[in-house]
Amino acid sequence: MRNIQEFLINSPFPGVIPKGKEAALFLAHFDVFSKTPVSDEERKRGESMSSTASRQAFLAGRRLVRNILSSWLSVDPVELQILLSSEGKPYLVGDSVPFFSITHSGDLMMVAFSEEEIGADLELERQLHSVAIASRFFSDKESRLVTDEKSHAPFFRLWTCREAAIKADGRGMGKLLAQTKFKDAPEKNEGGRMNVEIGSNSWSVAHWTIGMMGILDQRYHVALATKIRPSLIRWCDLR
Repeated sequence: MRNIQEFLINSPFPGVIPKGKEAALFLAHFDVFSKTPVSDEERKRGESMSSTASRQAFLAGRRLVRNILSSWLSVDPVELQILLSSEGKPYLVGDSVPFFSITHSGDLMMVAFSEEEIGADLELERQLHSVAIASRFFSDKESRLVTDEKSHAPFFRLWTCREAAIKADGRGMGKLLAQTKFKDAPEKNEGGRMNVEIGSNSWSVAHWTIGMMGILDQRYHVALATKIRPSLIRWCDLR
């Protein structure tokens, strides 16, 4: 199995929508493109959130998506029609437009784009009750992997891959978490790709980690799920 680094390249802001088996990822702080307008519905939805952090993350993600798509499609950001599916997954209205997935954790957010269905997850590695969560949602083999390691890294690797696949599927975490499993032995896929199955559907998930610039011992786990393995992942860091 080829390492993820063979498919992942650092890229300036891509000038065109990713085509074919390519994907494009954008990583940013919440204040990026702070002047980009959002829709009235998005503004009202943000205002309805009781948590300041949730409101900031939601609006920042929508600004990032609108800025990128407006550049690619030559449309004013506020004129883009971004709606929610019945399960709450955002999508862009129109023909021949890219699929996208928004995720955030800690002080960062990330958006992934592709011509095909795509799911992305970003998680700051941190202290939590990983063993208890794993025993509830993971298989026995996966739970042992989390329990046997002193770090939280195995838990976040397995969790981000699961969540990316669920977001690509689009039917929601609550409905799909119990149905999600790894086809391959997860301990053998550090820094590479895994096949995650949800019912009869299989998703190819790429996983890797990134550091927080200027902060020691802080890292984020990144997972990207697609039906077909991307031939190229363009990684645009806007921090």
